[in-house]
Parts: sequence; C-alpha cells; structure tokens
Amino acid sequence: MDFEEREEHDDTGFGETSRYAAHLDRGWSMLDRGEFDAARNSAHHARRIRGEAPDAAVLLGAIALAEGDPQEGLRWYDTALELDPEYCEPYVAAAQISFFDLGDPERALEYCDEALEMAIVSAIETLDLQLLAAECEVSLGRDNEAQARLEPLAEHRLIESLLAYREPREDADASDDDDEAADAAAADARAALAPELERDEDGEPLDPEERELQIQRVLHFCLRMCRLWLDIANVEDALKILRVLVDRYPSSGDAWHLLSEAEFLGNDPRASCHAALRVYRLDAQLKPPEWVPNAAQLNRKIVQTLGSCADEALRELSRRRLALVLLIHDVPSIELILEGVDPRVPALALTTRAPVDSDEDSAPLLTGLAIYRRNIMRLARSPEQFDQELRFAVLDELACALQFPNERRIKLGLPPLPALGESDDEGESEDGDVRPARERRRRKRMHS
Repeated sequence: MDFEEREEHDDTGFGETSRYAAHLDRGWSMLDRGEFDAARNSAHHARRIRGEAPDAAVLLGAIALAEGDPQEGLRWYDTALELDPEYCEPYVAAAQISFFDLGDPERALEYCDEALEMAIVSAIETLDLQLLAAECEVSLGRDNEAQARLEPLAEHRLIESLLAYREPREDADASDDDDEAADAAAADARAALAPELERDEDGEPLDPEERELQIQRVLHFCLRMCRLWLDIANVEDALKILRVLVDRYPSSGDAWHLLSEAEFLGNDPRASCHAALRVYRLDAQLKPPEWVPNAAQLNRKIVQTLGSCADEALRELSRRRLALVLLIHDVPSIELILEGVDPRVPALALTTRAPVDSDEDSAPLLTGLAIYRRNIMRLARSPEQFDQELRFAVLDELACALQFPNERRIKLGLPPLPALGESDDEGESEDGDVRPARERRRRKRMHS
C-alpha cells in the first residue's frame, strides 16, 4: 500500500493538518520534478482533507501553468482567492498570468490593485506588485500612470537597502589590509540591510545562501524599475540607479547590459560600449549546458525552420542556388560590440548595399544570418525551449531585415510590431504600421 492509499484508508481524522501539509509538500516536490500527474493527485488529496483552504488550489494553478494551460491556471488561482481573499500569492500569480500569458494588462492591473489594498502585503510583495502594475500601464500606453507608480519606488526601503549593500569581493590578489577594509565595509553594509534581506518571515536569520537569493530578488526588482524608466524615456533616473548598481554588484551582467542601453540613450555611446564589453566578459564565464546544439546541429535546425515556414520568400532562402549564408557563433565579436551591437543579441541579419542603379528606398540586400547560441541559451531552460527561441530569433530577425509588414509577420507566428505613435524617428512599414523607437531599441543595434 503506497503513501496515498494509506491516506485514503485513514478515516480517523488524526493528524489532519500534518496529512494536509504532507500532501502539499509531496505535490510541490513532484511538480519540481516534472511529474505533473503525481503532483495533481497529491493536490486533490489535500483538497479532500481541507477543502476550505486555498493552498491546494494554488498548487493546482502552478501545475496547470507548468503544463502550458494558463487559462486553467488562472481558474485555480481565482478559486484560491474565493477561498481566502486575503491571500496575496494567488493575486500575484493571477496578475502575472493575465499579463504575460494571456496578454490582458487591464485584468492584471485589477489583480495588482486589489492585492495592494490589503494591509498584510509584505514590502517585497508590494514592490513586485507595483512594478507589475507599472508594466501593465506601459503596455497600455499610459506612461504618466506608470511614472506615478514608479516615483515612490526609487525611495522604497528595500531599494535603498540594496543600493547601500556591496557585493562580496572575489579578489584573490588583494592584500591583508585590503581584505580588512573590505570586511569592515561589508559589515557596515550588512548592518544597513532591510530586515527582509536578513531574516525570514518568522524572524529567524537567513543563512548566506538564502540572504543572497533575497538580495538577487530585490536586485531583479531594481532592474525592472530601471527598464520601465527607459520604456517611458526617463533615462536620467535609470542611469542614476544603474551606475550605483554596477558599482555595488560588478558581477551582475544584467545590470551592465541595461546600463549599456541607458548610456546610449543618454547620448554617451562610448560609455555604452564599455558597459557592453563588461557584459561580453561576464557572459563568457557561463558554461553552456550539454543539451545546447553544436554548430552543425544548429545549421540543420535553421535550414529546417526556413524550409518549413509559411513565407515563400523565406523558404526560398534555404533552397536557392546562392542560399543564405549561415554563421554560428557563441556571441557577437568584440568588433561588432564596439560598433554598437547588443552583446546579447540572439541573431543578426547581415546585409550589403543595394546596387547603384536600384531604387534608393529599396531594402538592403540580405546576404547572411549570424546566430549566437549562447545568447539563445540564456532564453531557454530546456532543449524544447531552445528550439522555440531559435525559431523565433531566426524568423523575427529576417522579418525585420526584410521589412515585413505586420500581415506577413502574423502569418509566420510573430507578434505584430506595435504602433505606439510618438517617437523622434518612427518609420512606417509597407502596410502603414508604425515601428516605434522603443521596439527597435530592443533589437540588434543599440545605435539603430
């Protein structure tokens, strides 16, 4: 008789809370291992024991989301909120699903604001919810509302604590005096850490690994805040924070990457390139997992992607006599980075000048496509996700290089380029869609 059969035969009611917790723990463990049916069985056992509690519904929502069914996941999170309207976790999950998975920022905003009205929301949850709400506002084109949400976050005590702390130094060549000074500085910084970064919900001290995870979580929030500032053209506030972050956390490639973009938007392309070189060096230290395809495998996957896509012009690139030249590298070269290419670009279309007698408004001639496997690896956690990201990178880069209108993008399964209106250098595509500066900025060349 296995664990669940023993539980079904136990009708004494003894240890109900312990049995309920055991089923939940087992369910989350099975979910982490990708055993979704076993996780679901444990969740339903927990629901039978305590149907009035929301935790099993939260677990079922997480299982549905892991299985790729956001609608079912949202249904379970709504069930959890019906059982306990004061439970913050389902609000956050429901808002994230609504925004990121279902593309419904208005609904996501409702979840965020309902949660923020509760008195029991923690400081970390408040920061997360306000950032998500600001992201929704930006996606809806309401930059002023986003700015109003972001302004108080710059002085949030968790952000201030993060900026006061300094990442432990890993300098093997430092002298004893330097070590002592660094230790003293670290002790002072530790003293300034907010309680949430030092202790758990029960007030117990976090061990070093747990503390580092909390610090990295808040660092991620800080970078989201700076990303949003750039999205609404508030470069000055973003730069002010990012310059402190890279000083305090010099090993954060994400901070350097965002600083590189911010420096260029702040009209300092040379500083932008220096920051991009730091990203290049930090990312080079990452070891790719064994499942990342080699160059030959990637070449075959790209040819298959082009040969089977819905656009005849792209299919032709894989079979004509002078087919598209494919270059497979780990990351862009230093020379390209110094020309302003994003060090984390997943793909880069290579073009040559149009013939002299061609129409001056014609598109440049496409000659090749460079694929950067380490940068695609950053976007994926499994071989299946890698293939999905590779396909998107190839088709999106070629569609942009060939100036496909939105109608052709949609046929390829690509999102349309949004028409957000006001920009200093907007250009119209063939069907009249406006390609905004904020969309292009995230593409390959930081100076384009």
